[in-house]
Amino acid sequence: MKKIILLLSLTIVLAACSEDEPEYTNPYNTANQYLELWHEQDFQTMYDELLLQRATAEFSEEDYVERYKHLYDVLNVQDLSIEIVEEQEELTQEDLKTLRNIDIPIKISFQTLAGEIEYKKDLHLEKFVEEEYAGESERELDPESPWYVNWDPSFILPKLEKGDEVRYSTIPANRGDIVDRNGNYLATEGEVYEVGIVPQDFDEGNISKLANILDVSEDFINDKLNQSWVQPNQLVPIKKLSLDDEGLMTRAIAIEGVTSDYTMDRVYNYGEAAAHLTGYIGSITAEELEEHEDKGYTAQDVIGKRGLEQLYEEELRGENGVELYIVKPNSSTQTIAKKDPVNGQTIELTIDMNLQQQIYDTLKDEAGTAVTINPKTGEVTSLISYPSFDPNNYVLGFKQSEYEALTDDDRNPTLNRFSTTFSPGSSIKPISATVGLSHGDLNPTETKEIVGKSWSKDDSWGNYSVTRVYDQDQAVDLESAMVNSDNIYFAMMATDMGAQSFKEGLTHVGFGEEMPFEYPIVDSQISNSGDFESEIQLADSGYGQGQMLMNIVHLASLYGGIVNDGTVMKPLLKSEESSTAWIEDMASPEDAQLIQELLRKVVTEGTANSINISGHEIAGKTGTAELKATRDEEGSENGLFVSYDQQNPEFILAIMVEGVEDKGGSGFVVDLAKQIYQNR
Repeated sequence: MKKIILLLSLTIVLAACSEDEPEYTNPYNTANQYLELWHEQDFQTMYDELLLQRATAEFSEEDYVERYKHLYDVLNVQDLSIEIVEEQEELTQEDLKTLRNIDIPIKISFQTLAGEIEYKKDLHLEKFVEEEYAGESERELDPESPWYVNWDPSFILPKLEKGDEVRYSTIPANRGDIVDRNGNYLATEGEVYEVGIVPQDFDEGNISKLANILDVSEDFINDKLNQSWVQPNQLVPIKKLSLDDEGLMTRAIAIEGVTSDYTMDRVYNYGEAAAHLTGYIGSITAEELEEHEDKGYTAQDVIGKRGLEQLYEEELRGENGVELYIVKPNSSTQTIAKKDPVNGQTIELTIDMNLQQQIYDTLKDEAGTAVTINPKTGEVTSLISYPSFDPNNYVLGFKQSEYEALTDDDRNPTLNRFSTTFSPGSSIKPISATVGLSHGDLNPTETKEIVGKSWSKDDSWGNYSVTRVYDQDQAVDLESAMVNSDNIYFAMMATDMGAQSFKEGLTHVGFGEEMPFEYPIVDSQISNSGDFESEIQLADSGYGQGQMLMNIVHLASLYGGIVNDGTVMKPLLKSEESSTAWIEDMASPEDAQLIQELLRKVVTEGTANSINISGHEIAGKTGTAELKATRDEEGSENGLFVSYDQQNPEFILAIMVEGVEDKGGSGFVVDLAKQIYQNR
């Protein structure tokens, strides 16, 4: 019995001893803690609590904490992933009694501004050992002694060593080209001259002479020479010049200390002829940087400022590449990551620059706008605003005389007239006719009795009346009204239809709605309020006056619908767009055919007789819009002519010219159109 009790007592004691046996710290626990802190980018705790003493002795808090933070911020580190790459080794308590160090393989990956970086490292951990026992490798260690991580800079970036510098450079993307339907370059990268000064070789007494040659101010040159970075032996760029300015360049470099070289820049090959269409680029402003802060722009970038350069900025700019590299103390470099640039897209337009140049050359001395549209496809083959400016000046820098000429021109060359609206005048009459015919309110053979050159509906109009130019016809039908451009007939038609029906008809053909066109343009309107506020306003709108305003692209598109048997095509600007109908039932084919015949008679018998030229069968409608606040005052006039060649209806040509009151009215515009057709 005593033996049994003694054995039992021994068993209890042994069991108690086993339960009291200490548990040794596991390096994997420390490794996981370190990786978790790393993932959270808590570099301070990593440094303070988990680094080996010899690591903190070699690398200061600034070397570790601040450098991690700085590089992760500058390199825009995202999607940080750190993981142990092999299964965690099973370490028994017996193993841990004498284990002093271990290498745990890990994989680090993250995204940077130069792309993904992925690398492997051995995370070396050592157990803290009292200094007096450091040489006794077999000695059983303190169970609770912690594990610490050894570290060097290659954990931040692969191949990074103490004393190295981390740098990155931008690899510029090539901006995309803008080309016409035939591959002609409207905007591209091309060679220009860059005139510069080497200060130590230049006599400042020649600043005035150089300023006169380059057509800039002396202050302009002095500002360049006084930049903070300028060194006596360094070339200071002063002015870029077009290759057309070879003579200026030659005169400039004849001055000692002045030199020139070729450089690449944005060039606009058609200059003024396409300026309002292409727009131009320029240095990005602080406001633009803020507006586009999430799109990767820097203060050194350029950005589209207006026109297609601005409209297609995202497609044209491309995406710059980045090279991330290490600079060693001996100045050698090692690339860590590289993201190749993605060049901008080429934008191919439906524009035919041969046609656009021809039309611009004919109209450039006037003020107004013109467009050509293929009535069958909707392709816009020219889109012009005049007068114009040279977009190259905004890239290369203005000469002083050119800038003064631009700003002093009271015709406002920088105003883009094809994007805005204007009073259509009598050019609206074919469209008014289709509205009346489609609603069944207009019988083309029925006559309206009109006596004299003025008409008021009734006494409610007071002293107001509608006038017409020709009064030879008193029984006026649609043909007579169209051929002689009879305002009274179309005023009567509108009032007979009533405000609601006429508004519905105009709304159906796109008034008051955004046009489905790539280039932003102002919507056409029937009035400022969107309604006809009076019967007089309704009457005036029937012949294109009142508060009616139209965009030139809209006007030409609706004429295209007449030529295309009642189907208005969506206007296209990019070649990749598909031809689709915008308004499928502007008019019935029969009504459209009738209007086509009448448009031809306007030329053969009516107000556009001067363009009845051999080799063509021009059809069209003139229009004169009076711009004045009251009927009795003298005002300016816009002249319009919308036409096409019935022998070859490849395009609708719509022209608006301002200030024709002393030039022959709309007849002046007809003569300009005549030149265009004769030169085709």
